[in-house]
Amino acid sequence: MTLSRRHLLQSFGLATLAAACTRKAAGVAVADGGSAAPATFAPTIAIPDDDGPPPLVCEPTADNLEGPFWKRGAPFRAQLADASTRGMLMAIGGQVFGHDCRPLAGATLDVWHADAAGDYDNTGWKLRGQLTSGDDGRWHVDSIVPGRYLNGARYRPRHVHVKLTAPGHRELTTQLYFPGDPYNDGDPWFVSSLVLAQVGPNRDTPGFWGRFDFVLEAA
Repeated sequence: MTLSRRHLLQSFGLATLAAACTRKAAGVAVADGGSAAPATFAPTIAIPDDDGPPPLVCEPTADNLEGPFWKRGAPFRAQLADASTRGMLMAIGGQVFGHDCRPLAGATLDVWHADAAGDYDNTGWKLRGQLTSGDDGRWHVDSIVPGRYLNGARYRPRHVHVKLTAPGHRELTTQLYFPGDPYNDGDPWFVSSLVLAQVGPNRDTPGFWGRFDFVLEAA
């Protein structure tokens, strides 16, 4: 993804990320279908600020499969998991840009994903939530790393679903994928431009920290 990768590399590295963390989190990784101690969600992981200029090339974010598990009306919250949720901590964030490549305030992001065992909550709102981008277009979600699940004879790679809406822009439904997932290759819906840019963790803060910047098209 031209915008997020270039923006990331130009503006900060792991050292900057560590310095920007104002609070600390802990979690335990689990294998698919396994179990672990509950993740700790207070305090949280901070995604660093990125105040560099936008890149010269600004490409609309690719759309992707909605899947069968989207539910209308998720609660507004940026923390999708709680202290009872088992899995590896995940903090993802970035910015939303409009068709003019300027930060887009007030965009609504509807986020949902599977639990550590690869299951979706289809009766409640576990690991589901909505949030709005800030005045500078920033968004941030605290949750756990989703598990993989079988799709026919093979596993789907780990992914996070996102649906974005904003006045004057086309609705975007997409998925974010994880770098290095062995099931990315060969997955029929995988798009390389939708891979999160990993910006952590370090040895002192276990979990996955990732960045992704969305670019919406004009309506």
